[in-house]
Amino acid sequence: MSGYSLSRWRQRWLIAPIIVANVPSTLAQGQFENFFQGWDSIIKDSLEVNCSKELEGYKNNPSAKWPVVDCILDDFSESRKAEGAAAALTFGLAPMVLQNIGPNTSETSLLFMRRPLLALLIAISSPWPRNPDSKVYDKIVKQPTAMNQPEVQSDEWSIWPAENNKPIGMMVLFVEYAMALGAAANVALLSYQLGHWAFFASANNTYDPVLFTYCSLLIHLVGIFSMFLSFREPERTGGTNWFERWLVNEFRPAAQNSPLRLTRRKKEEVWIPLRLLWKPLKFFLTWLLSIAPTLQVLMGTIMLSGSLLTAQVDARDCLFRYIASTIVARALLQYELSCLTRKDDTTESQANSHEKTETGLSTYTLIGKPS
Repeated sequence: MSGYSLSRWRQRWLIAPIIVANVPSTLAQGQFENFFQGWDSIIKDSLEVNCSKELEGYKNNPSAKWPVVDCILDDFSESRKAEGAAAALTFGLAPMVLQNIGPNTSETSLLFMRRPLLALLIAISSPWPRNPDSKVYDKIVKQPTAMNQPEVQSDEWSIWPAENNKPIGMMVLFVEYAMALGAAANVALLSYQLGHWAFFASANNTYDPVLFTYCSLLIHLVGIFSMFLSFREPERTGGTNWFERWLVNEFRPAAQNSPLRLTRRKKEEVWIPLRLLWKPLKFFLTWLLSIAPTLQVLMGTIMLSGSLLTAQVDARDCLFRYIASTIVARALLQYELSCLTRKDDTTESQANSHEKTETGLSTYTLIGKPS
């Protein structure tokens, strides 16, 4: 057995130099092979006829990419170069536009408390999140409770679908995940295409657009962690474990679930290793979330505005694809939050009772101060 293992290790050491020797050509694959449709045939003809020597040098040494770019640009007319500059401007507008219409970290964190999988898909679909909005929580805190509300005030519009309409609920669930998966897949595919089909002056590798895209997911995860440090769901009654509760909540539209109820977390309820750092960590995360989305927009603008080999029509299509995913994410999030933060009319009518709902959630304010 030991002899067999030793022979396998020897084989690996013999193969290793071959792999290392082929790393440059492996890294060179994916760039200067395919381009967006607008200039695909034009650039390929230029590479084949006038820039074959530079392209061969790039395949042997991936760091020698600029001679290839210079050769391609030398073949371009002045009008085509001007179109490339307009495409770079279109790309540069994307981060700011998407941040203005996309969700913020406070909203995705709130949805994560009830439907984490859907919240993560929405976060992936929004490459440039907005800064946290404290008004999301202020509105919930200021919502009148059943104890001080003089009379029942129902919502201005009834939720849809109704709780007893299970077939429509399943249809809504399917449409939600289909739209969320489609939006997330569109962003993932677009980030891959930008890395392999386009060329950016400030991107050193083909995977840089992917890294910039999914930095936003990290920002949302920081917001979720900050949310868990500050709030928690009340204790639940019953024998169901956390996995069963997650399945029930995740695969049920918010309109057919109970409203979300949260309470402020006390220091004693924090995980013991974090208690000493609880307040400093909260302050640090608040500061980090206040600047991270802006830095994400800044770095995204710097990267995308360095586009060199993309036509204006392709840059416009990429921008519209980004916007489409962000609009879908915004619509799904708005629908879910409007149902999660609704008032429970059946609970408000019981002003003097202290009962819990079937899921064990508090029946008063969405976020209440601890007693």
